[in-house]
Amino acid sequence: MSKRLALAYSKKDPAGSGMAREIKDMMGEEFEISDKRCELIEVDREMLYVSGSHFEGFDYLAVLSRHSGTPNHPIFTAHVSGNFGRARYGGDHFKLSIAIPSLMKEYLISVSKRAGEIGYWVGFEPTHHGPTLDIPTAFLEIGCDETAWRDERGLRAAAESILEAIESWEDGKFVAAVAFGGPHINDHFTRVELFTKFAIGHAVRKLDAEWVDREMVKQAISRNGEPTEVAIVDNKGLKGEDRERIEEALRDLGLEIIRVRKILRDELGEEEGEEI
Repeated sequence: MSKRLALAYSKKDPAGSGMAREIKDMMGEEFEISDKRCELIEVDREMLYVSGSHFEGFDYLAVLSRHSGTPNHPIFTAHVSGNFGRARYGGDHFKLSIAIPSLMKEYLISVSKRAGEIGYWVGFEPTHHGPTLDIPTAFLEIGCDETAWRDERGLRAAAESILEAIESWEDGKFVAAVAFGGPHINDHFTRVELFTKFAIGHAVRKLDAEWVDREMVKQAISRNGEPTEVAIVDNKGLKGEDRERIEEALRDLGLEIIRVRKILRDELGEEEGEEI
């Protein structure tokens, strides 16, 4: 049975609107890829503040969106929405959306094939900002400034990569994981996404780790969108007390804890993980 996928964007967002325009030019407003029935959905509000009522009847939501802020360089990013701490930019306090780890991974892999030739980077982002939804959600983005949001080459690369990712995406293809530690864009986690068997859904940056107790760890696992038995930890990217509390919760919940540098060493032959 086919699944319905909403490709949503805000009409206030030049990047999301631009990606949608490129997809519409290639495929129309409604189309089918593999077993997914896709539909472009425009909303009036910023996507950070929408409610689930916009997407009733859909099985999945991919948000076409601008990326703002770090690293002050043209970049393609992916993440799931939600708040491990207090909600500063939409969504509910201490509430996570349901993730789509495999779709985010497929987008980053696809866009990495196109990024270098147009001068873009690729980065995996942690869970942050709203909305907090009960439909599996992935933010697929281009940034990080007005120039990138309107860059026709970048918008076309993002759109092509989204379509390619949808075609490649299938349940059970990768090992789903949650991740903890490091800066907002963690190069180690990005390499995990691009080059290993693991697909990360929810991820906690160092900045938010102080909020993460057993209940938040449990929520990250239960709302990771795919069966999850592995936690990837950047132990150098967490304060000692945060790491101890988080790892105690992970062990208590029965997850296998793997150091991110061990994954990069075992699967890629890297000692510390090279920056990208």
